[in-house]
Amino acid sequence: MNHFFQYMAVLLLTLLAKALPVEISTWIARRVGDLSYLILAKRRKIALENVTRAFGDSMPLARKKQIVHSAFESASLSMMELFIVEKIKKDVEKRITLHGNEFMEKAFSGNKGVVLVISHLGSWEYLSFLPYFTKRPWAVVVKDIKNPYLDKAIDAMRRIMTVVPIPKNSSIRTILKELKSGHGVAILIDQWAGDQGIWSDFFNIGTSTTSIPARLAEKTGCALVPAYCLRKSSGRYEIHIDPALPVNTCEAGWESLITKQLNEVLENQIRKYPEQWLWGHRRWKDRSISRTAE
Repeated sequence: MNHFFQYMAVLLLTLLAKALPVEISTWIARRVGDLSYLILAKRRKIALENVTRAFGDSMPLARKKQIVHSAFESASLSMMELFIVEKIKKDVEKRITLHGNEFMEKAFSGNKGVVLVISHLGSWEYLSFLPYFTKRPWAVVVKDIKNPYLDKAIDAMRRIMTVVPIPKNSSIRTILKELKSGHGVAILIDQWAGDQGIWSDFFNIGTSTTSIPARLAEKTGCALVPAYCLRKSSGRYEIHIDPALPVNTCEAGWESLITKQLNEVLENQIRKYPEQWLWGHRRWKDRSISRTAE
């Protein structure tokens, strides 16, 4: 019953967001983020601890709190942006600008597929508009939502962008099929990976990190292409594609090396736009929690 009421609440919010101009929906989402910052004390503490781990004494406490506050707004905007995906799609050429598509085309020229290496930076959901710009099939690995009603609703929102969601718990076989067909697959790499990850530095602090992109590159020869989508103003976005990461899977320790390099790429993105990353996630945990060796 709780799942159903949660679904109805999201449905109502979706209808409201569709009815309002994008600028007003954005303003409301920011205020919801402000409210979340005030009342979610535990999550606010986690976010501030993470910012402190990442930046140390390189910035004053006031600046760290500003980053955390903005990150709460960013998280709220990310949900709202799913609600208005149909509006964005209607004017996608005016609302989203693509930078670096030449790197994407070069990566696809290898005919072995592309793994788009992404994080919870900016409007990451809108990277799913890449099929429109690249005219290529794309899939994205997603985490199942415990609420089945919401899971189905959000899956439908993602499919509006013509991307194919791949459930994380049953992803490997489907990912391999997509890559062998020369398609693109987007994978988020910035969350705690637990037993399924390897230990790798992130902002010079060791943490469990998924090595799936590295292992896919070794198995299929696919290109690893970092990308992110920034918010520029209400209803305006920029998708940035970086050059493919040089990969050498014949080198000793290739899995750890490639994973560390991807973490460094992500670090550089976050350092440029710290207000738009999801700092509230427990990215760093005690190593004893993960049984996976380096």
